[in-house]
Amino acid sequence: MNDIYESTHYDLSLRGVLMDDTFKVYTANNAIQVTSDVNFDIQGDAKSSLNYFASSIMGGIAHTIINEGKRSHLDIEELEGKIHLTLAEPLTILGVKGYEEAPSITACHITYYVYADTDDDTLISVCHNALQRSYIYQTLQRAMELTIQFTPLV
Repeated sequence: MNDIYESTHYDLSLRGVLMDDTFKVYTANNAIQVTSDVNFDIQGDAKSSLNYFASSIMGGIAHTIINEGKRSHLDIEELEGKIHLTLAEPLTILGVKGYEEAPSITACHITYYVYADTDDDTLISVCHNALQRSYIYQTLQRAMELTIQFTPLV
């Protein structure tokens, strides 16, 4: 169809540097500070890679839904989401003696609550069409158990 590499691929390169105990990842116009790989302290405010990962999944798919709404001439007026990740073998990360299994994220469950001025069936259809265009969804569904539920708001 088209032999131009850029028409079928987008490459992203970032640079990261350790500064004290924070790893700074530099984007084109900003820096993302990652202070830990995972934070098990529910009262802590560490900017962990797991938190960024979950935020990126939920936020990225949300933007794909918004963009699909625009493509379908539908204004997504309200959109909220909840994400639940399952991290298997967390004791390995903590270095607990006797636990050596490789940790991994085995499941991701997201619920989006969405409102647009249309009927529920059309709204849900637009949301499902968005998943077909979402590189995040398409990639993660091959790597883990991934479920996404759409609940129309009244």
